[in-house]
Amino acid sequence: MTKATDGRKQNKDAGFSLVELLIAVVILAIIVIPLMNLFVSSNRINIKSRQTLRATTVAQDIMEGLKAYNIEEIRAQFNDPAGGFYVIDSRLIKGGVAEETPGMGNPTDGLYVFSMKQLTMQGSEYDAKIEVDGRGYMTGTLTHDNEFNDAALADARSIDKKNGTFVEAEKYRQAVLKSVFKDSGMETAIKSRWTAAGVAGNLDTKYDELRDAGNANYVCYKNAAAFFDQVSRTITIELTTSAEVDEDGHPKVDMEITQFYDFVYKDAGGVDVTVHTAGDIGSGFIVDGMPCGKITRMVDAATGEEKINVNLFYYPLYGASAPDKIIVKNGSGADLNLLIAKQRHETTDASGMPVLTDPEYLSDPQLMAAEQAYKADILVQDGLGASMNKERFLLKTNLGLNLVGKNYLAGAPIELPAQLTVNGTNMDLSGSSDMNIFTLDGVRSPMGRAAAPGEATELIYDVQVSIYKTGAADSGFPEDMRMVVIGGSTTN
Repeated sequence: MTKATDGRKQNKDAGFSLVELLIAVVILAIIVIPLMNLFVSSNRINIKSRQTLRATTVAQDIMEGLKAYNIEEIRAQFNDPAGGFYVIDSRLIKGGVAEETPGMGNPTDGLYVFSMKQLTMQGSEYDAKIEVDGRGYMTGTLTHDNEFNDAALADARSIDKKNGTFVEAEKYRQAVLKSVFKDSGMETAIKSRWTAAGVAGNLDTKYDELRDAGNANYVCYKNAAAFFDQVSRTITIELTTSAEVDEDGHPKVDMEITQFYDFVYKDAGGVDVTVHTAGDIGSGFIVDGMPCGKITRMVDAATGEEKINVNLFYYPLYGASAPDKIIVKNGSGADLNLLIAKQRHETTDASGMPVLTDPEYLSDPQLMAAEQAYKADILVQDGLGASMNKERFLLKTNLGLNLVGKNYLAGAPIELPAQLTVNGTNMDLSGSSDMNIFTLDGVRSPMGRAAAPGEATELIYDVQVSIYKTGAADSGFPEDMRMVVIGGSTTN
């Protein structure tokens, strides 16, 4: 043994024995194999992460594209992509787009499903499923606290206020209520009426109480409202072609709002005198020619047809002697998507509850009575001042509904108001009309023509975009092929 060991020491070229080599290989394998698995797993995770990131990017791009269109326009693009598909770059979609079976033929279902096949992103291909669901915002569902699609009161927060929208704020109401007049004949007429009615006391002192607090030379309408025999208002929306163009070279549209009020009283001789105002003249706040931004046209690439969205939210003028007149002067040349909605005035406290001591607060019975007597007259004109062809505008409105709702006070039923005139046509609920009018629930009411089969009209809805592995669309979008899901709604 000693001799063998000594011999090996003397032979410097001697190697490891077979047993020693095998032991070394086993030890190396024990160390390397797990590391190799770690590298393979890490690479697999990196690939999956990249795929998921790309799929998420696709979903986000689709969601952003959907925001630019209402459900009717979305359906039109998926059912006729050759006519112009703008939700996402159509060059990225190799397998085409389509609307799936849910929602076809029944616009009141509120559920619409769309698909995209072989959507390419950075060398990877995916299928996409898009669900547009308005059912959760309708009566009979518990999905949401706010049933926007059935609300008699429109929610201005869901509208793009940057252009094409005017929301009448409290300051505009107050500007009219605080309108002041410098009219020498008014003083004589008021004192004459008081004298005829046998009003006692110093008439000069009583008249001073009607004057504007900031300017004794003016009378405030709010203080003397009962003196006027007639009150009427005209809201004018003027649309003109702007000098500014969009990124595609199409001219934008300027929108401007004017409100005029006519207060009529009888002078001492019994002759009607009309006081014409456009706001609080005393303070200088005038609701005349208020700009509402520039509207971008929606242009159909195939036909060249143009549409613009115009939204008006206003407070009804209750107790007026004439209907609220709303005139839309469309000098843009484009067709109109009109949304005209009345708002309920309420002053709320810090907790969001109505302030019942507000002198202008109307309880449900009071509001119902005011609504039943309220009338509105809408006139849509073309650039030449003639009534616009009914095929060139679509009107969504709550003017045929009571702001109290269908029921109030322990569920007692009430009748719906029936005082809406559009281009001279009376839209009472007992009659019929082929005018293209929707209620704010998104479905055509008895005021307008019946919805065509498959026509979509929901205003508020949830959106869910799901990205699948390619081939999922042909297999019915199985759950095990789904990669990414993102969601949102038109209110968020």
